[in-house]
Amino acid sequence: MNELLQKEKNTNVHWRLLLERAVQRPASNYEQAVMEATSVLDHYREENDEEGTTDAYIALGNIHNQQKDYKKALHYDSLALALAEKANFAKGKVLAYRNLGRESVAAGNILEAKTNYEKALELELTFNDKDSDLERLLSYYNQLGITNRILGKFEASATYLNEGIRLAEKNGRDRALAQLYMNLGNTFSETSRYEEAVTMHLRSVKIKEHLNDSLGLGQSFTNLSIVFRAAKEFDKAIAYLRKSQQINSAFKNHKGSGLNAANLAVIYIEKKELDSVPVFFEQAIANFSRASDNRGLALAFHNYGKFLFDMNRLDTAEIMMEKALALRKKAGSDTEISTTLANLGQLEMSRGNFAKAEHYLLDAQHRIDTTKTTRALSDLYTYLSELYRHQKNYEKAFAYLKKVLMLEKNSFTENERVALLKAESKYELEKRDLELALEREKQRDHQFRLFLIGVLIAMALIAIISVLWIRRKQVKERHQSQLQQLTQTHRIATAQALRKVEEEERKKIANKLHDEVGALLSIAKLNVDQLEADVFAKDSEAVLKLQTAKKLLGDMGETVRAISHSLVPVALEKYGLKPAILDLINAVNISGKIKVEEVIEGLDRADDWSDEFRFGLYRILQEVLNNIIKHAQATHVLVQLVELERSLTIYVEDNGKGLDMATGANGMGLNLLKRNIEYFNGVIEINGRQNQGTFVLIELPLDTASAH
Repeated sequence: MNELLQKEKNTNVHWRLLLERAVQRPASNYEQAVMEATSVLDHYREENDEEGTTDAYIALGNIHNQQKDYKKALHYDSLALALAEKANFAKGKVLAYRNLGRESVAAGNILEAKTNYEKALELELTFNDKDSDLERLLSYYNQLGITNRILGKFEASATYLNEGIRLAEKNGRDRALAQLYMNLGNTFSETSRYEEAVTMHLRSVKIKEHLNDSLGLGQSFTNLSIVFRAAKEFDKAIAYLRKSQQINSAFKNHKGSGLNAANLAVIYIEKKELDSVPVFFEQAIANFSRASDNRGLALAFHNYGKFLFDMNRLDTAEIMMEKALALRKKAGSDTEISTTLANLGQLEMSRGNFAKAEHYLLDAQHRIDTTKTTRALSDLYTYLSELYRHQKNYEKAFAYLKKVLMLEKNSFTENERVALLKAESKYELEKRDLELALEREKQRDHQFRLFLIGVLIAMALIAIISVLWIRRKQVKERHQSQLQQLTQTHRIATAQALRKVEEEERKKIANKLHDEVGALLSIAKLNVDQLEADVFAKDSEAVLKLQTAKKLLGDMGETVRAISHSLVPVALEKYGLKPAILDLINAVNISGKIKVEEVIEGLDRADDWSDEFRFGLYRILQEVLNNIIKHAQATHVLVQLVELERSLTIYVEDNGKGLDMATGANGMGLNLLKRNIEYFNGVIEINGRQNQGTFVLIELPLDTASAH
């Protein structure tokens, strides 16, 4: 550029080259770049060259934007737009709108950014091929895909990004194509289309690796971690974040580092490893502040506030949520605003400020997209139902509860289908691979036989050929054995998937019995109480009937509660395995009919075991105690659980009427108990004598529990 300037004799070209050199100067030569661009601006002003002056304003906007001085950049780009419109300078208007969109994103004004990019695209599409710039066009499609996604307009986002992808693929623009793939993956991820999201991100990664685009790879790794986090693959999510963080640290990319820290905080919350969560949130806030990224700051404040609320630190949580709300209102994304409003409504409800909570929640409902089944919408309807139940407005409470049920019903049907299809799909893929291997072996066998016929003439090779034949046969038998083993593995995988779906359905039925039927029974009982107070005279038959109805409603409520707890033990969900077992034993003792004495050694790290194993263990012990209560006529029971290095032993002994081993050992209840124990590769021993009680000894291997 310096050589061109020295050689150039044309004055007009000289000033254009000088302006171009100012824009291309590195950030370290910021003052020199500003000085050169300002000198060009002064020249064009003196010449009354409006187009040249517009270009100089745009150049100064680019220089200040590079320094992240967005206020000055916005000032010069606004001047450029005003002058370009006055001079009807189309190219100047396009570049000014593009730069104003860029500065609006930096300031967190997403709605304004979207408007500016739309105007730039509209003007660009009016140019002929000579004047139009493909790189600018691709950047508009990319930015409109991003801004529409942030604003919750997912269909528009996908439309813009797909159009950009079509153009980039047609013209071989790999760098732009990588960004478009990545952002389409982000849009798919927002709408829970995780498989398509991963496909798009991996396409982006492949291009960026070919281009040696390290910063771009860091972005893709972060986005892949978000997809795997949503799919509950936490270890993969953390691994991708660590890769991204190495790149961001090397390039001092504060925005990327802030996003990684915020995502790590959310992952460790979902993993229930909470000690390091505040540290990650503080790191996220510090990095987003250094990068002047208001949207990132809003995300960090929002998630930190939710975490603090869950920790019952309400005042600090409110401060964080209010900061997030202010930033998100400035950005203009109704989808993001509604989630923060819903959390503030939940917080005020926990304080008992129901009027303020209603204001927040109804504002959130007004902003959220109610046409799509999302977790945020389900949470909002749940909060509104709870709010109106507290206010004794049972009609509205029930209406919102029905909406929650409809959303949960749709979600459960899809989850059940996906769980079974995943197990079936994995089996089919592996089976196909083995069948192909067997087919290849058959073809090799055929070729080998043809070869054998020709070689039989040479009798000296008979021994070698026999050995080869035996080896081929062994390989074939080994593949047949592998296929049989795979079929057995498929049966186990399918059983596990069905068992998981059954456990999830138990939870849903229990929650619905507890929350819906319990709530309706409470409402009915409240109405009966009101009738008793307001309508009937004392000692009338109506009073007697009403009291009978009240007793029946109370009994129904207790029955519903008992069924709910039997389906999914609340103590196990909330407090862990050991407290749940103690709660179960205490419930038997409270009845006063049987005295249960317990001895528990170990189980302190039981929460590290898989949910399937903990629930299975609880139900095995529950079934043993139920059999004793129903059949043993015992007055005293000893329950002993001992955790060994590689196994768990359950010993239960009662002083009841004993068990007839010839007939009672094959009952339905004991057969169900044995099947549950066999599922976990355990063993059971039962021994009982007439009028001398019964003991049950169960041993379960602990390596089953460690499989997550």
